Amino acid sequence: MENNLRKLLSSFNNGIFLCFVLFPGLLIAEPGFKLRSIELGYYPDVKIRFHANSQTSPQGFVLSEELDSVARLTEAFRFEPMDAKNPVHLYISIPSYTNAEDRRWIIQLANQLVKISEQTGGTSKLQIQSDTNKYSYERIRSNVLDISFPFPKEPIPQYPIRNWENFLEGIPKNKSTEDYILVLVSFANEWQDRFEIPELAKRIRDKNLQLIVLAPSSLEATKLASYANGLHYPISKSDSYSNLFSHLRNLGLEDYQLVYTSPWNLSPWKTNAVVGSLVSLDQGIHFEFRYELSFFKYIYLKLSDPLFFFPVSLFLIFLCLAALYYLRGYEENNQGIFTESPLPESEFSERKEELQVYDRMYGETMEKAARDREIASAISEKIPLSGVSYSFAVLMRREGNQNSEQFQLQFEEVRIGSLESNHLVLSDPTVAGLHAKIKNRKGKYILFDCVSPTGVYLNGKKLLRPKVLQNLDEIQIGKTIFSFRGR
Repeated sequence: MENNLRKLLSSFNNGIFLCFVLFPGLLIAEPGFKLRSIELGYYPDVKIRFHANSQTSPQGFVLSEELDSVARLTEAFRFEPMDAKNPVHLYISIPSYTNAEDRRWIIQLANQLVKISEQTGGTSKLQIQSDTNKYSYERIRSNVLDISFPFPKEPIPQYPIRNWENFLEGIPKNKSTEDYILVLVSFANEWQDRFEIPELAKRIRDKNLQLIVLAPSSLEATKLASYANGLHYPISKSDSYSNLFSHLRNLGLEDYQLVYTSPWNLSPWKTNAVVGSLVSLDQGIHFEFRYELSFFKYIYLKLSDPLFFFPVSLFLIFLCLAALYYLRGYEENNQGIFTESPLPESEFSERKEELQVYDRMYGETMEKAARDREIASAISEKIPLSGVSYSFAVLMRREGNQNSEQFQLQFEEVRIGSLESNHLVLSDPTVAGLHAKIKNRKGKYILFDCVSPTGVYLNGKKLLRPKVLQNLDEIQIGKTIFSFRGR
């Protein structure tokens, strides 16, 4: 088996890649359309975006719409090619190698797959199968996959499906209409964990991934591709590689837009479900799509249209400003200046009487309360702080068990953070722009945390309120530790 596989790999290495690179136009694509999106913003004009596996034209197609089991043909329609290509994103799982020839072939296979993805603007992720270790390369590029690629040599996995399940855990669910393809490569004819095929196929479908299996012709490979609605390319057939590359390259071709006017011309305010069919008997294509019209969906589509959304938004803003202007009671005087209308004398006297009653009941008014707060603040400034006063203080940066740099606290307020405007700048991603500060109040140095995300630690405890620093206190800001020294 190994000798036959080696002959196959050698012939693939010498012929198939060269044919694919030099004659890409000879590759024939399978017929079929894939729905991308449906635009109903200008109904009855309908725009259907779809992907075709090859260049196509509306000749030979018949378009119809069915409503309540009654079908009507569309008089005219056209295909409009889109400008941009479609990115093809690949998740590739390859086995390890047993000799230098296998290594070169596997690297070339991965290189060609990644190169196709790059040509369409997609990304690639590579996994090397192993029962004991995990090898995964995010956003790998084709120029990296050459003879110098650090390809780890691992024994042939006994449980390939478990390898693929681990690989699938790191792949997010595809929530878009773009093509995310899982390519599984295997040299084994039999899989010992084949009883896990239905569960693996279910997980692939749940993540909305397209599956491609490149493996020997076996019941396990055929069953996995069938359960996951994917494709199986036998590794023993030379034309499998040209068909595989042709399929991936055609997925990256530009989309088409089917533009036509609905023959029903329904009211968008009523709920109706329409089924459209685009059929070509000559090419064997039957493309079906569905769309629904309803009141709420029509409103949503109109609000999503910039030509409708922005004018309506400006009108509503103007309406709100006019309402606010009216409610605030402003009026224009003779000089064109807006002044607030004064309160009537009767209402002013009533307000004054209310304030007098409030003062008699509660003993204070708003002005008196503000004055009391100022007095309380002035008293608190005179209360002496606990702690030792120092005439000279420094911060010493600790590295290991030794103190290296020192910073003199010569200002009334020293700011510490990652911004250049601070007195003490720390180049640390965990340090905020203004992380902490130290105030000098009559020789007593107070440490403050400026609501930093990671906090400030004093002697191993998180600082919850300002504290007066003592000699030999340790301050941790981010990953930096300072020692406070005062005398």
